[in-house]
Amino acid sequence: MPYAATARIAKRATNLARERRSLPGRAVLALIAAGTLAACADEPSAPGVTVPTVPNLAVADVITVTNASGGTEAGSLRWAVAQVTDGGVIRFAPELAGDTITIDAPVIVAHPVTIEGPADKGVTISGDFQWHIFDIQDSLPSATTLRNLELVNGVVGFGTPGGGGVIAHSDVVLENVTIAKQRGDYAALFAFGKATLINTTISGNLSDGMAAFVDDQLVLVNSTIAHNSNGGISLAHNTLIRNSIIALNGAGPNCDRFFFIEYSGRSLSNDATCGDAPAVLVGGVKIDSLRYNGGPARTHALTHVSPAINAGKDCSVKTDERNVARDASCDIGAFEFTDFTTATVTTNASLSVDPSTGWVMAAGSVKCSRSERFDLTVEVKQEQRVGRATGVAQAAGQLVVNCTTTAQPWGIALAPVSGVFANGSAVVKTQTENSPASMTPSTVSTPVKLFWGHK
Repeated sequence: MPYAATARIAKRATNLARERRSLPGRAVLALIAAGTLAACADEPSAPGVTVPTVPNLAVADVITVTNASGGTEAGSLRWAVAQVTDGGVIRFAPELAGDTITIDAPVIVAHPVTIEGPADKGVTISGDFQWHIFDIQDSLPSATTLRNLELVNGVVGFGTPGGGGVIAHSDVVLENVTIAKQRGDYAALFAFGKATLINTTISGNLSDGMAAFVDDQLVLVNSTIAHNSNGGISLAHNTLIRNSIIALNGAGPNCDRFFFIEYSGRSLSNDATCGDAPAVLVGGVKIDSLRYNGGPARTHALTHVSPAINAGKDCSVKTDERNVARDASCDIGAFEFTDFTTATVTTNASLSVDPSTGWVMAAGSVKCSRSERFDLTVEVKQEQRVGRATGVAQAAGQLVVNCTTTAQPWGIALAPVSGVFANGSAVVKTQTENSPASMTPSTVSTPVKLFWGHK
């Protein structure tokens, strides 16, 4: 990193620390109280913070990276970044999809550009535990966008503030990006301008401070900040959090802040440092370890018991970090759960009616793709004609089902709420109720024969 940039980061970090230390005790308490009130309010106010519906898209020259060299020879990433002009796009040759580029010096971004990896497998860029990876220069006229990338093994010397993955002196947009295994005072991201993170994961970073620091304004949309060593995000000014996971960040708080957070949608954390209900759900997060689950970078998959499933609100992002489509009830975080439990419910073809009570004995079997517990509502309906008149005999009830991967019988005696069941045809409707969010609801209507007595 150039000496002037290093000095600027160090000076800014020192000033921030001095500002916080100089706050009178009551002022600190007031700020903390204000943050707490903001976390608990339904609609906290942070004027001027908006969610971009589409990140900055470059429209000028397109330059293709054709080799995995970490140097400056023609066709390399560092060469392409040096050639591009304002608004340009840097893409990668198809044969580089899924490859790793190990740089031999930081990638200096001197113009606002879009660096876009292949959507299917992405490109991994490694600092080889020797360099910070991207250094976005000061006073650029618009944001630099990084998309479909994984940034790993970046480093900034301890005691020198900075981000091993990205140091941004101007605005930056990260979309479908994972930053992992960085080292430094602020390990993953150090941004002086506005940082917009969409479908982005920051995980597994080792630092003396928080994993990410944003000096001006942070917009965090459907992103996951988790499993960092010493805290999640440090927020100096306005912040918007929308449908994101910020949790399990080691020894530090998930959010270190002195200003209001504006909330949109619904987010998830394992503590209240980023806010509380209704804007932030606080509790067990239930995410898997960072691993490759498809798409351009590694992600934290949601386990089937995660409260993030279908818990998003006012969803605005159509795909997840893997470019997998989100459904109308989007999940919180960068990963959209798709491995839903399916239940197969059958009803016996013939059902008996107890002649002493008139109750119908409904029965069948149930099998699930994974073990789940839910309610099964059963309704029996029989239309009857007596001369020209039409009547209906009907009964309904509910039972608790412990469903497994092996088919099991179910049965329930149902008292008629109208009419009297007779020998003949009927329809049984079964419907799963009160099932977990990770299960696909099931409704099945089955024609059956009713008979009085026992076979």
